[in-house]
Amino acid sequence: MDENQQTSGFIQEEFIPEGMTFSGITELYVSSSGYNRLLRGERYGRLHVLKTLRQEYAHSAFHETALRKEFNIAYSLEHPNICRTLGWEMVPAIGRCIIMEYIDGITLKEFMEQGKLTRPIAQKIITELCDALHYLHSRQIIHRDLKPSNIMITHNGNNVKLIDFSLSDGDDYDVLKLPAGTRYYLAPEILQPNTRVDFRADIYSLGVIIGEMAVAIHDKQLANISRHCTRRRPEKRYSSATDVAQSLLSEKYLSRRRTIIYAALFIGVLSAAAAYTGTFHKTEVNVISVPMYGNNSMGSTYRRIIADERIRLSHLDKVSQAEIKKDSIQLVSRLKSALDAEYPLPTQRTTNEYRHQWQQLMEEVAELFAK
Repeated sequence: MDENQQTSGFIQEEFIPEGMTFSGITELYVSSSGYNRLLRGERYGRLHVLKTLRQEYAHSAFHETALRKEFNIAYSLEHPNICRTLGWEMVPAIGRCIIMEYIDGITLKEFMEQGKLTRPIAQKIITELCDALHYLHSRQIIHRDLKPSNIMITHNGNNVKLIDFSLSDGDDYDVLKLPAGTRYYLAPEILQPNTRVDFRADIYSLGVIIGEMAVAIHDKQLANISRHCTRRRPEKRYSSATDVAQSLLSEKYLSRRRTIIYAALFIGVLSAAAAYTGTFHKTEVNVISVPMYGNNSMGSTYRRIIADERIRLSHLDKVSQAEIKKDSIQLVSRLKSALDAEYPLPTQRTTNEYRHQWQQLMEEVAELFAK
């Protein structure tokens, strides 16, 4: 093996036996500002992706070295949420290529544009991204180009596959040219000269992506996480991808706890109402599902009270459980006063109409605070 066949301990060219060449090669993508292009080819009945240089860079030693360094990094990685790199080959009529697994899926960018993102899927994607980043960072690798177009989502299972390690090796951004859209996701410090970049640069990029998810599904908890990830000073961000994942679980747990708390609160309020009127029988204290709007008897006073509370809550970031309980009790008190004003006589508060209104209001309160 001569010096042209190896570098940095990795095999750079392989002997390709007859019959192992690719067939049906088609172009998938050509970078408009970068130096590479992607092709798809079939070998032994399986699709592969071939990453090579654009024609104008085909004879550039600098760019070929950059492509080879990308192979060296990617080939060393083995993680279920990172696209597998299979080899480095000389492909006839194309040149030297990184050979990668073909991912049957679409980019996260396309996934969100198609309206496929939901809260459970967003949690899954973020968790898998954090796991992949934790793996990279544990190997002292910074991705440096984390963005929705570099994250594939498989059609089968909506699994994450992180791709493109072309910027992971060094700081030659201006020479290599940043791919379109990259600067928007880069941490502020990553483009500053003579600035040490660490793993928190990837945390910033992850935060921008989470923020876009939050907007897409109108999720306040994800927006909170995004803000923490994207603080301008690195030391103010989450210190690791694991911390981001744990925060996501904490938010999910808190949301579940809120649902439990307000379900209990709802039952407790109904019980209190039963004691107040003296006529609610145990078998009758069941939640009735009634449309909130439309042709129903709920008055504009209650709607206004609940609408005002919904608007107020939408402007809050994080709220403690004690504050949630206090807010809900105050809201219930206001609604109870409004309802009693409509039914001023004790005998009126023993009617089915009163009971129906009260159950409807408490169901709306439980739903409001469980979100």
